Amino acid sequence: GPLAQTQPQIIVCLGKTAAMYVIDREIRITRDRGIWRMKKGIWMLPTSPPAALLRDESKKRDAWHDMQSLRDKIKELGLDEE
Repeated sequence: GPLAQTQPQIIVCLGKTAAMYVIDREIRITRDRGIWRMKKGIWMLPTSPPAALLRDESKKRDAWHDMQSLRDKIKELGLDEE
């Protein structure tokens, strides 16, 4: 499959649909966003989709925290040095 060809170390799923197909069919963004999961050797992070941030500005703070968490995971894995 395409993941085997690219061998990503991190996948960020923007929204419920992406997270359901990539991480877990039972995922709920309101409950599970911002929680890192390891699947098939890849770190995965569900977060709010950009359209939701435009509709509801109160979600922006959580999405910003998710992006900070992404930055930290990139540093933790040494991916910022490549």
